[in-house]
Amino acid sequence: MKYFIYIGLPLLLLFSFGAISYFYARLKYYHFFKLTFNALIKKQKSEPYVSSFYLLEIIKFLVRKRAKNALISLSAGRISAAEKILSKHKKFFFIAVLNLMNSPKNFAKLETFVKNQPKNKAAIAELAVLYFNENNLSKVKQCLDNLPINGRKNFPLARSLYLQAFFDAKEGDLLSASVHANQAAAIFHKLRAFFEEAQAYTLLGIIYRTAVIPDVAQMMFDTALKIVRSLHLNSEEAKIFGNLGMLMAIQKRFDEAQDFYDKAISIYMKNKQLIKSAEIYNQSAQLNLMKENFPLAAQNAKKALDIHLQKHNDAGTAFSKEILAYAAWSEKNYAKVVQLTFEAKNLYKSLANYSAYYENLHLMALALFEQNKLDDAEKILREITANKHVFDTNFHTANAFNLLGLIYLKKNDRKRAKGLFQQSLDLEQVNNRLSGIATDYANIGLIEFSVGNKEQAVKTFQTALDYALANQDEELIDIIQSHLNKIQ
Repeated sequence: MKYFIYIGLPLLLLFSFGAISYFYARLKYYHFFKLTFNALIKKQKSEPYVSSFYLLEIIKFLVRKRAKNALISLSAGRISAAEKILSKHKKFFFIAVLNLMNSPKNFAKLETFVKNQPKNKAAIAELAVLYFNENNLSKVKQCLDNLPINGRKNFPLARSLYLQAFFDAKEGDLLSASVHANQAAAIFHKLRAFFEEAQAYTLLGIIYRTAVIPDVAQMMFDTALKIVRSLHLNSEEAKIFGNLGMLMAIQKRFDEAQDFYDKAISIYMKNKQLIKSAEIYNQSAQLNLMKENFPLAAQNAKKALDIHLQKHNDAGTAFSKEILAYAAWSEKNYAKVVQLTFEAKNLYKSLANYSAYYENLHLMALALFEQNKLDDAEKILREITANKHVFDTNFHTANAFNLLGLIYLKKNDRKRAKGLFQQSLDLEQVNNRLSGIATDYANIGLIEFSVGNKEQAVKTFQTALDYALANQDEELIDIIQSHLNKIQ
């Protein structure tokens, strides 16, 4: 007992002192981290580059080196003092990260670092994120080719899992996307990289929204929103509001959708993030197209277009013109539709967005068809069908064959029209698009009836009706039933 007092008591005191010291050190880490994080994030105007884990590691290093002046300067968003100390200790990767959080457009130091250390996974992962923020997806892919998506659960792995989830979703593999994004979120949370965790939950919300699982999508967005609010990041809050607006729109909860869009626009305009506000104006315009409020859709798209033109943002400009084209279509102003889709499709082609390029070509052809400019419409549609295998797009080429069939039907060339409808039908069956299949059968039924094959026409229309019923397309069901009633 006597020896316990002599030995145990000092050890207890030493342990208590160590625990208190550790506690205060952690307080100091997170105090300076929070101040530095907020100071640096405020300086970033576009898509923010944040590396929470490495910023905290930099703060820990400076605290251990008792670099009080450097820490105070960092808290005010000044990095030069910290750079000098990091340089003295040859922490060149930390310097590159700090420079990028101070000025995200300055890739040079990190790119040089990667060239000198091509096997440094941490640096490659950060470079991939920078390219991702710049929408340079080909370079992101190159980086990912040199990064694992399994192994030790560290920050570079979480970065690569997050980026892989994006590409999974882009390629339509939503299961893999959700698995990878969930894994990334878990690692980010464990490492206290809360900004990146919020990004992962936002991506999960988008994935589940795309998969049409609205309840889970909303839960993911709400989780992300809770995190960004705790970090006082109102720009990120606006991004989530925009996504929540889209989620409400697909559920036809139009008033709630508009409320989220209004909140997002308010934040972006206050922060002078004009391009982002224009993007939400376009989303609001799409919402009004869904509501069939075409004048308001055009009004919002025009607001977006003015900003995108001012900022020379071609992607936004193309999308605004596309929305304006649909608004013009509703007014049967087909000449305006042709002009707007012509301008939009050229922009989309320059951006290598071939799905949108073909959608606008098709809409242009429809407008020309409505003006009875059949040869001009056919020329455009032939471009689509000739290049259907050249580019990987989500445009349904069956739509082009269907319209070509209608053109030849209008020219009284029933044989060629039937062949084109059959080509459309074959493609629709491959993609299992029930509404398209029903439409093609109905068109073929019209041809059969027009050449006197009444019995075959009835069978074909009945098949069309079966597909329309399976798809629960009430408008198409009524049209097909009407045709059946006339010929029976």
